[in-house]
Amino acid sequence: MNTNLPQGKLGQVEIGELRLQFLAEDGGGTHYYGRTHFEEYLSAFYPILRQTIDPRTCIDVGANYGYTGMLMRRAFAKAKLVLVEPIPWLEPFIRHNFERNGLSFDALHSAIVSMPAPGGRSQFGVNLRSSQDSRVIAQPGWETVETGVVTLDALMERADPEAGIYIKVDTQGWERSVFASGETSLHRCKRWLAKSEFAPAWMESQGSDPAEFLEYLLAHYQVHEQAGRERWNAVSLKDLLGAPLMQGDGRAFTDYVRRLGRNDTGWVDLLILPRGLAALR
Repeated sequence: MNTNLPQGKLGQVEIGELRLQFLAEDGGGTHYYGRTHFEEYLSAFYPILRQTIDPRTCIDVGANYGYTGMLMRRAFAKAKLVLVEPIPWLEPFIRHNFERNGLSFDALHSAIVSMPAPGGRSQFGVNLRSSQDSRVIAQPGWETVETGVVTLDALMERADPEAGIYIKVDTQGWERSVFASGETSLHRCKRWLAKSEFAPAWMESQGSDPAEFLEYLLAHYQVHEQAGRERWNAVSLKDLLGAPLMQGDGRAFTDYVRRLGRNDTGWVDLLILPRGLAALR
């Protein structure tokens, strides 16, 4: 056992050739036993991104135990890989999981991605029952930690505006601040795709109006609903994307997503990219 890992019983899951260790009592770790993570491993999503966007920079906002980051490294071996995870005790797990799988990353920020904060620091709420459901604004009964703040613009500052960029955003309702912190780079760069969680109830817990956020995205970018697992023989970005959402869809789409879960807690992933991206032609 790696003595640098936090004390506690460890769990492990094997997904393809990847082995992931986590705290056994953490619901955010046992979540990796779920089908969706096996589906992501086999998904056509990454091969299609490699053939179209061809990412040279990958940014994982909300890295958790490092699984998605490892999928990025596995798919895009030559890309610069940047991980962001604000929970301090997850950092040694990320380093351990990458090392034991013979993989590497280029930078790991213990921070939230947001607009600049006084002193470059922020409070972050940690859900001790499930690390994957931790949020910037703590919910009742959660612990808080102090963490750094980094903007998406800072993470993308050195990215070649003509080269491909892939960004994953999973921040349990903090997405509005993440995208606002990267407006300059998202308009400067021409060849990027972002996969972002859209969970109305979680966004409201973080003081954000989900329909208003969606209309903000629709006013600036091209936005598509990711309809779950991709077909095994999907071969193009158009196969992945389907029809875009349109300006004015914000409220109706938000209401639809709410009803996908019990007690209006539904969620989906959105695929967001610049309008008129050349890879679509």
